[in-house]
Amino acid sequence: MKGFSLSQWSVIVILALLTALEPLSIDLYLPGFIEIGNAFKAPVSDVQLSLSTFLAGFAIGQLLWGPLADKFGRKKPLLVSLVIFAAASIGCLYVPSIEWLWGMRFIQAIGGCAGVVIARAVVTDYFDKNNTLKIFAILALIAGIAPIVAPSIGNTVLRLLQWEGLFEVLAVLGVLAFLLVLFFLPETQTQKVALRSENILKVYFSLLHNKRFAIYSLIAGIVNGALMIYVANGPFLIIEKGGFSSDAFSIIFSINALGLMAASYLTTVVQKRMATNNLVKCAIFMMAIVSIILLTAMYIHASMPVILCILFFYIFPIGVLFPTTTELALMPFAETNKSGSASALFGSIQLGIAFICTVVASYISDGTTVSVGIALLFCGVLLFAIAFSKIRLAPITSSHPTT
Repeated sequence: MKGFSLSQWSVIVILALLTALEPLSIDLYLPGFIEIGNAFKAPVSDVQLSLSTFLAGFAIGQLLWGPLADKFGRKKPLLVSLVIFAAASIGCLYVPSIEWLWGMRFIQAIGGCAGVVIARAVVTDYFDKNNTLKIFAILALIAGIAPIVAPSIGNTVLRLLQWEGLFEVLAVLGVLAFLLVLFFLPETQTQKVALRSENILKVYFSLLHNKRFAIYSLIAGIVNGALMIYVANGPFLIIEKGGFSSDAFSIIFSINALGLMAASYLTTVVQKRMATNNLVKCAIFMMAIVSIILLTAMYIHASMPVILCILFFYIFPIGVLFPTTTELALMPFAETNKSGSASALFGSIQLGIAFICTVVASYISDGTTVSVGIALLFCGVLLFAIAFSKIRLAPITSSHPTT
């Protein structure tokens, strides 16, 4: 990771925090699901829907912030979004019912998603093309710390401040991110565009006409859907079915997050010897094979430690697919006035598909581990079908695709 100046590292750290707002907003409150349900006299399945509404808000909000970032630059929309995020986090403290929590989480996601979408645009604005995959991998690596520390922080907060404290922590993070962006993030957008609703729609349709963007956005969405199915069902698998304590849940969750981080780091090493699209295919092949093994283990009622070990190898390749699909989808629009919109649509597709996956997984759930395995298998098989279908993209001989 040599070759970056101090100012570039400061930008990377800020972008990592902005990117981490999503996993922190999700993983921090997972240990509090049961307590939140008790507070509102609602089943855990209703609490899980607050995760689905959060994903929906993330998907929709990115379509707004991308064009705004192309029109007004990167900093101003970021600052406004972080105010919304912090305010909604505080609002979660005072909701009178679980339904109000769904709505407030939706608004919180609308604010938080700008950090993710604009961070991707800043990478393509600010860094040399030869370093973009490295930066995306660094962001994935640093942001991967969030799922590791979040459950442990959540457990500690629950002991000290109860479930409301979880959202107080998110509000503080929103304020911190606001201050860092205000004082230390440079404006990186140089080609601002006019903002009209018809122009926005035309831009989005034109992006979808780029076959590479459409396919890798779809792959990224299904990959994120698989991860969110695991996240949403983590307390069910580990605590309820596995009989582990909340502290053990944090440790197991951390181990899987470390796997994601290790995979993201290995991506930067292997990418020097393998074309990025081939790396994507290898990771998807691994997910598909492991998903079959995982469902088989669940069907024959293997012990939970065995299932969790197999699940680790299902999660591991996701750490490869996040930075690679991001780079392959967005690089055709680097240094153009569509980079912000491309990042927005990419993120919206990614989160929108994840939202659908979690809702479908919740619908087919019958209270057994097998139903979770079926959902994960479906994602793995669907990814395999897309990656190894007869769809042909322009040849990629290096890590940077051309349009």
